[in-house]
Parts: sequence; structure tokens; C-alpha cells
Amino acid sequence: MKILVFEYITGGGLAGQDLPATLAAEGGMMLQALLDDLKSVLDLQLLLPLDSRCMHVSLPPDTHVTPVDAKTDLNQVLATLIAEADAVWLIAPETGGLLAELARRVIVAGKIFLLSDPDTVALCGDKLATYHCLLSHALPVVPSVSVAEWARLPFSACVIKPIDGVGCEGSRILQNASEFQATVAGLDDPSRYLAQPLLAGRAVSLSCLCKRGRGWLLCCNEQQVDKTGHSFNLHGCLVNAPNPRQAFYQTLVRQIAAAMPGLWGYIGIDLIETTDQGPLILEINPRLTTSYVGIQRATGINVAEQVLRLLEGEPDLTFSGVGPIQVTIH
Repeated sequence: MKILVFEYITGGGLAGQDLPATLAAEGGMMLQALLDDLKSVLDLQLLLPLDSRCMHVSLPPDTHVTPVDAKTDLNQVLATLIAEADAVWLIAPETGGLLAELARRVIVAGKIFLLSDPDTVALCGDKLATYHCLLSHALPVVPSVSVAEWARLPFSACVIKPIDGVGCEGSRILQNASEFQATVAGLDDPSRYLAQPLLAGRAVSLSCLCKRGRGWLLCCNEQQVDKTGHSFNLHGCLVNAPNPRQAFYQTLVRQIAAAMPGLWGYIGIDLIETTDQGPLILEINPRLTTSYVGIQRATGINVAEQVLRLLEGEPDLTFSGVGPIQVTIH
């Protein structure tokens, strides 16, 4: 099988632009972890576009690299590589519908897509639509409202974030009505933002596999998030962190998979464990997440190999890892 692996940041998505060090580091970590997992899969050829500033990747055998720089037409490169590939594995942000658009290109080309279907990717890329979907299935989810529908502070203290943002990107903590009104007044398009209550609790994520309404929990992870001023910053995660709610989360993964049957492959789920309401879902990521970087060492599971197994059947989840693994975003 010939697989096109395209990680947006290191793969040329920002060619000709400044390459933020944090984004390049996080994207590079996920890309390297995926390539390392794919090294042990037999009979694979990889097609890999790489930004000319990100060529320091350790490559599996039989990998064809296509350099990308400011003069390269990335869309043409991707069209050529998609046509050549049997399957495509994307790592890209949902922001601006980017991941969903790329997913549709793969499907239109008739190739195997190693992520969720494009409509489900688009659903996950809209945090407000995701909230309503999960709520309609009676799942525990953080209350979310459109900023455009509120002239006053919707919660006693709240977090405003882009509806299609990734992680902490663009989030802002607002403590009172005047901060809310001033922030909303400065937004170009308030309808593209949502508000959620500012909740105290432990930030966790779930790494899992999904396939047509079925879900398997791989591990629970502790998200290491700092609050600096009016914003949050994710600086790392403890992968396969001990969690007394393991059984509850396995059931929750199954329920989410049933509620969103288009989820397929590796999925990351972000939650907050509140003291009074228990765990509440924040968002669902239909792609590799930072936690993926530590999963094989922490659990013994080669996730890429198990994703490929989903094409024919069920994953074989034999846990044999060393325990919690720290992943730090440099």
C-alpha cells in the first residue's frame, strides 16, 4: 500500500510564511511519531511532502519526500500525490474548514481516507454543532452558546473561543460583563465564536479508536494547561495517566462513537473533570493529537498499525506499555 502522509505545518502549509516554532515543534512531534509507528508495518510505501525548513525527519524505508518551499504550488503537489497514493493520512487543523476540505479532496479522488468522513470532520470542526449533537444524545458536555446571540455575559465567568479553533487557540477568559462587551465589540464576526462557562477542574483527554459507531479507549491523558492572564496555554500532557474513571470513559467513548457514527480511526476527546458535575466534554478532534506522541511507549500499542487494521476488521489492543509518559511541547 502506498500512503500519502501530510502534516500541514511541516508539510508546506506555511511555506513562504513565518513558521512559528511552537506549531512546527508540535506538528513535527506528531509527524515523527506517526512515521515511527508506520516503520514497523510491512509492505508500505510513504509519500511525504516536507517544508524545506523541516527536513530533519527520521524516515521509514521506502519513503519518497517531496520538498516544498515558497515557490512550490502546494495544491498541485497534493493533487499529484493524492493521485499516486492508495490511501491518505492527514494531520491538519480544523480551522477555516481546512481539514474537512482536504478530506473531501481525498474522497473525490476515490482514495482510502484514514480519518473520519468529511461531514463528520466538518461537524467536529464546529464546536457549537458538536455541542448540540452530543447534547441531543444526552451526553455530558460543557454548555456552549453563540456569542452573537448574547448582548450580556452568558455565564458568571466565561471562556470565548473560535467555533473552529484548535485547542487553546484564540481562547479568552472573561471575568465580568464589561470584559465580555469589550471583547465582543472587537470581534470581526461574533457568530464565529462561542462562549462556555469558566469551569474549575482537571483537564483530561481521551485517546481512542472509532469505526462506524463503535469505539475503543486507548488511554486517558492529563492535559497540562496554564492560565496566563486572559488565555490558556497547553504545554504538555501525561499520556496514559492513572485515572479512576477508566471504565466510565470506555463507556463514554462507545456512546460518543454511537452518537457520531462517521468517526473513524484515531480520535482525541478533550474534557474537564469538574468537582460538581463530573466529566464534561469540551471538544472532539478527528485527527492525531499531541497525546498520540506518547501512546506507543505508554501502552505498547502501535496506533498506526491498529488504524490500518480497521480497514479489514477490529483493532487488536494488547496493552504492554511502561505506564505514564510525559510529552512536552517545546
